[in-house]
Amino acid sequence: MAHPLLLLLLLLASTTISSSKRIQSKFSAIFYFGDSVLDTGNNNHIPTLAVGNHFPYGRDFPGSKPTGRFSNGRLVPDLLNEKLQLKEFSPPFLKAGLSNDDIMTGVNFASAGSGFDERTSRLSNTLPLSTQVNLFKDYLLRLRNIVGDKEASRIIANSLIFISSGTNDFTRYYRSSKRKMDIGEYQDAVLQMAHASIKELYNLGGRKFSLAGLPPFGCTPIQITLSGDPERTCVDEQNSDARVYNSKLEKLLPTLQGSLYGSKIVYLDAYEALMEILGNPVKYGFTETTQGCCGTGLTEVGILCNAFTPTCENASSYVFYDAVHPTERVYRIATDYILKNVIPRF
Repeated sequence: MAHPLLLLLLLLASTTISSSKRIQSKFSAIFYFGDSVLDTGNNNHIPTLAVGNHFPYGRDFPGSKPTGRFSNGRLVPDLLNEKLQLKEFSPPFLKAGLSNDDIMTGVNFASAGSGFDERTSRLSNTLPLSTQVNLFKDYLLRLRNIVGDKEASRIIANSLIFISSGTNDFTRYYRSSKRKMDIGEYQDAVLQMAHASIKELYNLGGRKFSLAGLPPFGCTPIQITLSGDPERTCVDEQNSDARVYNSKLEKLLPTLQGSLYGSKIVYLDAYEALMEILGNPVKYGFTETTQGCCGTGLTEVGILCNAFTPTCENASSYVFYDAVHPTERVYRIATDYILKNVIPRF
């Protein structure tokens, strides 16, 4: 039996492609790969507990409904597609019904709880990057059958492939693994996995890539809680690990770009983007930076953040909505950061 998410993606591909010429954008499409910061509802369609399709998630989303997004409202794919005038496809929107004239040009393969490392995804039965790329392959086969090889190749080559992954590899798999390798060795292993994913997407026709580094995950409420620090300060060791990984990634990308003829790979400094907010909360209108809006704000995430959990009155004053994921307001600031620091480099 075909994968349920794949069936939805194939249905997407059967919509009229020619109307893409009417969309004025720097890219013909954006393809999103990664974890919960990008997942707009894909995990709703696989057997996993890593879902945000229940209240109070989505309380500030249009229609005040939970869609699978781990936030109070919209995420970067929603906001970036809107800014770039790209229509979005993800399973929740498809269920609402589409006309034959629609062309979905923000196609989302991301899966909350996933990572570059397949062992990370096995912890919660989600879709690792390798599976997301396989779904992309199937999508491309269908696309080529509809518009032909030449047009499909043009669409993919002029699209942006946006990847944000790796956080779960370090916060979930590595820290829970009983057979820990040295952190430096594991960083190198994850970088090799990232390298392989980009190379495979390149071989499938991708030429424009934005690859996000790790955020300061030592500053998420749940990691601060697990550290036991009564002062609730960021976990320096974890943030240091993220910075070292990011430094290695930045050094890798120019070499990788040079080896992939005609490619453009732009690094997205997710660490700097979030630390700018955490370091200057008043400047951005935030009053709470170390606790989430949901419940106590210390540990609640996923099924622990539910309809029976009280939430803060004003989520916009919180950096985090649950103990891991940012509020829509943070994603809006992040989107502006991407538009200013990433998009112009293509």
